[in-house]
Amino acid sequence: MPKYAVKNIEPNPFRHIERYPIQPAKVTALRESLQTTGFWGNVVARPHNGKVEIAYGHHRLAALKEEYGPNHKIELIVRELPDEVMLQIMARENMEEWGTSASVEQETVRAVVEAYAEDQIGLPPPTGTKTQTRYAPSFIPGDPDRADGAHPYTAQTVAEFLGWVKPTGKAQDKVAAALTALQYIEEGLLTEDDFVGLGTKQAAAVIEEARKARARREVTARLHRQQAEEARRAAEAAARDSERAEREQQRREQEAKRARNTAARRKAEREAQRLAEERRRAAEAQKAAEKRREAELRREQKQQEAGRKSAKTVGRTVSAELKKGKVGYKQAADIAARVDPREAGPPPHIEDFARRLAGDLNKVLDPDRDPRAERLSALVEYRDHLEDHTREDLARTIEGTANRLLDFAGKLRGQGRRGKPRALPAGSKRR
Repeated sequence: MPKYAVKNIEPNPFRHIERYPIQPAKVTALRESLQTTGFWGNVVARPHNGKVEIAYGHHRLAALKEEYGPNHKIELIVRELPDEVMLQIMARENMEEWGTSASVEQETVRAVVEAYAEDQIGLPPPTGTKTQTRYAPSFIPGDPDRADGAHPYTAQTVAEFLGWVKPTGKAQDKVAAALTALQYIEEGLLTEDDFVGLGTKQAAAVIEEARKARARREVTARLHRQQAEEARRAAEAAARDSERAEREQQRREQEAKRARNTAARRKAEREAQRLAEERRRAAEAQKAAEKRREAELRREQKQQEAGRKSAKTVGRTVSAELKKGKVGYKQAADIAARVDPREAGPPPHIEDFARRLAGDLNKVLDPDRDPRAERLSALVEYRDHLEDHTREDLARTIEGTANRLLDFAGKLRGQGRRGKPRALPAGSKRR
């Protein structure tokens, strides 16, 4: 086997030493071993720019430098190893050296995502939903604008690359936890230091409590966003009404000018005055709706900011308490409750919002107000002319929609989930 001077041996390019610090105690133990048995040459490396990069054995390399100096030569197993293999070997070495260190798990996942973003490795196409998909190099889910969109990935695709999968083939929980932690770090909610010294389950508890603290405000923020959207539509409708009234007013005013008798002229003038008043009311409604929209958007932003603040406070507090070692990860929820009690009271105008939503839902498949009802009736009439799979797919879609609505009905009544799916009503029996 060829020999290489220690100074010409470089670390695995995917192992950032500043993120994976060398353990002094392990180096000391290896130096003692070198003094007794010498260096055992089973380290694999690959050639790189006249030097070599080792796939693993970084503590041994550090021990060699300290014990023999940079000019000492050792034998290495040199092979042509692709980036994928170098990264996968590094991941295995990290787990062997650091066990269940949350920081190392996060940095291993970070290395995969960064290498994927640089086209150094490939990942299988993601099969999850858009909310589960991330775009390298970002860790924020469902946000392709933060990248070029050419590098989508999920926890499952990262897990498959690393081999961190359960017997069922699904990604191990630590992969999703690492990605969420990296997301919160990218968003500025938490920092790398918040996870230093924590194990896998402790880090998962920090993430979960931060997520729940943020989610409580996000629910309220979404309601404000929906009310803002409703106000926007109302403002647009009022603007259309104002434009229509203006056109009609001008037409009536022209009629008044062309009128051949007093009665016709007065009638056109009265109609023009009525339309002017209608136009004024529509303009006021538009202005009020726009004002309401701006207020709702401000409330949404306030809730989002409160959610970020709560997530940061809860995450860092839970992390600090777990690091003290006086409580376990199972008490994380109790710590979070002390520093972030639930907010009292719903968002303003929620009663009006609920009534308007009920009115909108009441239109769904109403024969007089929803054209889809007529289309469905036509399909029922000609169902025998449909392919079996087409008829079945449509029936299941209707069932699924009905069941989702029933789920919401049960939750609104405080009854939880509905339980067993309901069958199709009589008269719509599938053939």
